[in-house]
Amino acid sequence: MIRSAGLFVAMCAMPAMASLYTDPVGDIATGNSNLDITQVEVTDDGTDLIVRVTVDDLDGDWGKYLFFMDGWAGGSDDNDNPWGRDIGGLSGMDVFVGSWLDGGGGADPYEHAGGSWGGLSYAVSVWADWDNNTIQWNFYDFVAGLSSEGITGFDFEVATTGGGWGDPAIDLLGGEGSQPGWGGGSTSTDRMHYDFATIPAPGAVALLGLAGLAGRRRRH
Repeated sequence: MIRSAGLFVAMCAMPAMASLYTDPVGDIATGNSNLDITQVEVTDDGTDLIVRVTVDDLDGDWGKYLFFMDGWAGGSDDNDNPWGRDIGGLSGMDVFVGSWLDGGGGADPYEHAGGSWGGLSYAVSVWADWDNNTIQWNFYDFVAGLSSEGITGFDFEVATTGGGWGDPAIDLLGGEGSQPGWGGGSTSTDRMHYDFATIPAPGAVALLGLAGLAGRRRRH
């Protein structure tokens, strides 16, 4: 079920400044500048969540870009994600988005609920700003829905990788240092944290609940 009724919340909340998370240039073991994360910008407007990933040089469309989120209790086991990428250190993740740019691009969002991965009950889109070396995810109604349940923020990780099952993360956001590259596994040790910058007014949250938006998950 795709979430709706976000317009009222947007009218009740002012736009917020983005939170910026930086990553060193060149901290990868391969020469793939389209996989070298330099910064991630996260913001919200009280309704939608926007995540912008900037790489050193978006000079190819074959790379894959991953978002992991830990926002509530439970979540996945370590090195467990729907795309089978070899990335350890990410136990407890509740949301996974895998995305691609080739063939027009797309996003594949999941939620870990009931002990397994299933479809995320919020729409997610991805697009590339080639001139500015940026990949952007839009999570529609995500902040409004989670805020209605008392969730005010989350931990997260961003990774770049290739197109094969078992591929490692070539780069991770934060202070992990260089990963081994294509020949070995990868490990996240430095999760980021984001607090919602714009929380809907109490009356708006109540209306969201009445509209049936309080239920976060579609269980599988």
